[in-house]
Amino acid sequence: MGYDIIVVGGGPAGLAASITCSNKGLKTILIEKNSEIGCPVKTSAFTFKDVVDKWNLPYNVMMKWHSSFYLHPLYSGREVEVNFGKYIGGCLDYPSFLKELSYRAIENGVKFILSDAVVGPIMDGDLVIGVKTSKGRKLKSKIVIDGSGPTAIIGKKLGLIPRYSEIEIGIGIEYEMHNVKVRNPESIDFYVGREKVVPIGYGWVFPLSDIKARVGISTVYNTPEDVEEKNIEFWHSKFLGKNSPIYDRVKNGQPYAVHGGAYPLGGMIEKPYSNGVLLAGDAASQASMLVGEGIRYAMEFGKIAAEVSFDAIKNNDVSEEFLRKYIERVKQYLGEYFDVAIDLLKVPTDEYWEALIDAMMRYKSTNPGMILKYLRTEMSYEDAKNIFPSFVGKYLRRK
Repeated sequence: MGYDIIVVGGGPAGLAASITCSNKGLKTILIEKNSEIGCPVKTSAFTFKDVVDKWNLPYNVMMKWHSSFYLHPLYSGREVEVNFGKYIGGCLDYPSFLKELSYRAIENGVKFILSDAVVGPIMDGDLVIGVKTSKGRKLKSKIVIDGSGPTAIIGKKLGLIPRYSEIEIGIGIEYEMHNVKVRNPESIDFYVGREKVVPIGYGWVFPLSDIKARVGISTVYNTPEDVEEKNIEFWHSKFLGKNSPIYDRVKNGQPYAVHGGAYPLGGMIEKPYSNGVLLAGDAASQASMLVGEGIRYAMEFGKIAAEVSFDAIKNNDVSEEFLRKYIERVKQYLGEYFDVAIDLLKVPTDEYWEALIDAMMRYKSTNPGMILKYLRTEMSYEDAKNIFPSFVGKYLRRK
């Protein structure tokens, strides 16, 4: 049996693509390697309010809304908090969030296959015409949308994905903990400091209530500032340990869930398309390089991949020449934002966080919206020059 669209992966990108394809009348099938949509959880699942609003989701998919951003660089102690005066986003109940999206897709007629992994594409010359699965299925389609996350199973088979050794890789781990003394239930808290938390990256406390929180750390491999200890659990234990600024808050806490995962941070891949295939979300490295936020981008670009697929099928042209429209639309959506983020990745860790603290202190009362632009990775070069004036001509070299 043939389909218009095969979607690989039941995460945010795959579900957004499935919903959009089926809304447009395309015969769509989604293949998810796990036995349940939304599990296992591999993300802290912080996202912004407009994701819930744009997709018309019930607010109970958000476990806790947040209105403040707190930053504590441990080497200087210059902690600062910005209150935005409104809910900007929060921590999702990730399984419920994805299940709500899957209900939409199913109601639109999308067929789901669970507990079966896509292992590679079916090719007709250089054209992808379907996928093969670990259970022996051979499914044909006009276009395949690869939303399989960092695995990027189709993208890797086609040689569209750089080797992990060639790009910066973010890796994170967090505990979902009970009996935590939460500093401020309305705030997302970040902690930075090379030796006291993690060499490159940050630690976080994302409150879920007055006594529950997601507590984790993320670091980056394959950077000029090398991480000597590459065991992520080592750094997480250090963040929870007696010398940590959060120790008194978490010392009596107990984890009831562990989340962990890796994601590419080198910026969106150059060519997230080929003949008969499009890549969306983490499969195309479309997450924020500054704070690791990826759900919003995955859903937006999953939607765009579906819209371009619809146009390609309508025009009876699934060549990469036609599908190049996808990257054009993605870049139009992003503008300068990811280019700015790539420039900021060049800044040495301590210098970067101190400059951000300066900006937060400068804008927290007069223009908190500037800090929100940073958090959302929505800085133009002009914005970035205002937020980080000391980086102009040194790291912010473009425009």
